[in-house]
Amino acid sequence: MRPYVLKFIPNEDIGLFEKIKNAINSLPDLDLGKDEDGLPVILSCHILCRAIANVFDLKCVDGYFHSNVQHSWVLTTNKNIIDVYPVGIFGGPILVHGESFCLSSWLYRQDNGMKPTFQQFDEPCFVEAVQTVSLQLTR
Repeated sequence: MRPYVLKFIPNEDIGLFEKIKNAINSLPDLDLGKDEDGLPVILSCHILCRAIANVFDLKCVDGYFHSNVQHSWVLTTNKNIIDVYPVGIFGGPILVHGESFCLSSWLYRQDNGMKPTFQQFDEPCFVEAVQTVSLQLTR
């Protein structure tokens, strides 16, 4: 079955999505070290999004999923959303048509000034975790 939404998403984005999905699905469980308080660094959407953006030369977007859940995702050059770590969803990345008429895209709200609640994006442990995941994605 060919989903209707594929009429609107270019083949290059579908191919890119498949590469990203395969890369993420092949990631092993990673030890991302400890934070400044000695607690384990947990892989988050913010870390994975930045690593995917690094490896695939994409734009990482920070903002909110639905109304108030802090979240990060990547945008393709055609402005479609690849949610590399969907909130509360088991099964891996998803590809969302990014046009405003697509109701699913309304769930993603960009906020360039977002102040993260749990992980500060400039903390050394966060930066190191992004580097670790980026390196693993290129293997």
